[in-house]
Amino acid sequence: MRLKRYLDQFLDGFPAEDHIAMDPVRFVHRYDRPRDREIAGFLAAAFAYGNVRTVLGTVDAILGPMGTHPAEFVARFDPRRDGRRFDGFFHRWNNQKDLTVLLWILRRLLEDYGSIEAAVAAGTSPLDPSVAGGLDGFAQAALGYGHERFYTKADLASRRGVRYFFPRVSDGSACKRLNLYLRWMVRPADGVDCGLWTGIRPDQLVIPLDTHIARISRYIGLTAYTSPGWRMAEDVTASLRRLDPADPIRYDFALCHLGIAGDCPRKRDIVKCVQCPIQAVCRL
Repeated sequence: MRLKRYLDQFLDGFPAEDHIAMDPVRFVHRYDRPRDREIAGFLAAAFAYGNVRTVLGTVDAILGPMGTHPAEFVARFDPRRDGRRFDGFFHRWNNQKDLTVLLWILRRLLEDYGSIEAAVAAGTSPLDPSVAGGLDGFAQAALGYGHERFYTKADLASRRGVRYFFPRVSDGSACKRLNLYLRWMVRPADGVDCGLWTGIRPDQLVIPLDTHIARISRYIGLTAYTSPGWRMAEDVTASLRRLDPADPIRYDFALCHLGIAGDCPRKRDIVKCVQCPIQAVCRL
C-alpha cells in the first residue's frame, strides 16, 4: 500500500530522540520505577494542553514538590496537609484546587484498584476492539468519589474544574490526553513510549487526536471527518489499523511532531511542502 510505504519510510527516518525534550513524555523517562512512571505520566498527560513550553513548565512545577517518588507522594496525599505545596499553581483554566482534587482522586484510585492500569483495564475486555469502554468506566470511577465536596456551587456551575481531566467517550470527546497517556503506557518500549502496561493491547489504543493529528490525517486521507471528536479519532485509528493491525498508533509521535515543529503548514507552502517526507501522499 502506497500510504503505508511512505509512512513507514517517514517513521524509520524520524529522529524521535531529538523531539523528546520538547514533549511531555520526557517526564515519564525521568523515573525508573514503573509506579512512578505511571503517576508522572498521568499528570504530564493531564496538563498537556496549551503551549508546549508552558506545559513543560507546569508539569515541572507539579512533580518538583512531589519528590523523587511521585507514586508514594500520591499514595499518602492529604489535601489539607499537602495541597499547600502547590500554593499559587495555575495552568490556563485549572488552578491549585483542581490539582489538589486531582491528586486526591488519584490516591483514591490507587486505594481501590492498586494502579491506574487496573482502573482502566477494569472496563476493557480482551474482546473489545478499543479502549472506549475502559476510558468511560475510568472517568466514571474517578468522578464518583465525591469531588463536588471540594467546590462551591458557583464553581461547579461556572467551570469544569477537575472534571476537565476525565472526559467521557460517551459524550463524544476525543479524550486526547487520556489516549496520549495510554500510548505512553501501553505501546512497546521504543525510546519514546514505555510498554509498562500489559492489561491493554497496543491494537486497542485510539489515536490521541489533537489539532495536528486531525489536520494531517485529513491531508493524507486517513479520515474524511472535519470535526475533532471520538468518531474522528476512531476513524483515523481504523485507517492506521489497516496499515499496522498490531500497533496502529506507532505513527502518532512522528506525525504529531511534524505539526508541532511547524514542518506541516496549515496552507500549502512551496518551500516546506516540497521538503516534507510524506508530501507524495498529501492532498493539501
